[in-house]
Amino acid sequence: MDTQMKCPKCGCAMEAIKYNADIEVQRCIGCVGLYSDLASLGLMRDDTLVDKILDTGSKSVGARHNDMQDTQCPRCCTIMERLEDSEKARVILDVCHSCDGVFLDAGELTDLKHISLMDRVRKLLAIL
Repeated sequence: MDTQMKCPKCGCAMEAIKYNADIEVQRCIGCVGLYSDLASLGLMRDDTLVDKILDTGSKSVGARHNDMQDTQCPRCCTIMERLEDSEKARVILDVCHSCDGVFLDAGELTDLKHISLMDRVRKLLAIL
C-alpha cells in the first residue's frame, strides 16, 4: 500500500502498519481510522487480537466520522459506497468497488469482532 495516503475522513496522513505476515493496513495518525483491502478485512475478522493492536482510536470520534457522505477512497479517489456489514448490521463500512478497499472508522473493527446477543438472535432467525 502507498505510505503517502491521506485519510478520507479527516485528511491527516496515514501510516502503514503491518500486523503478522498477512495483514497490512493504513492507519490515520489523526482520527485513527483504518484502511485495508477486503481480503485483509477477512483475515482481521478471524484474528483474536487484531482489534486490540490496530483499532486504538476513540469510538466517539469514529461515530462522528461514520456519518460522512461521499467519502473518497484514499487509494484511487473513487467515491466509496456506505454498506451495512453483512454480519453486524449496526456497522457501516465505506467500501471502494473500484480497488476493493475498505475504510473502518475508529472503533468499527472492534465492533466487527465482538458478537452481541442481538447478533446471535439475528443469525438464529436467519437460519429459521
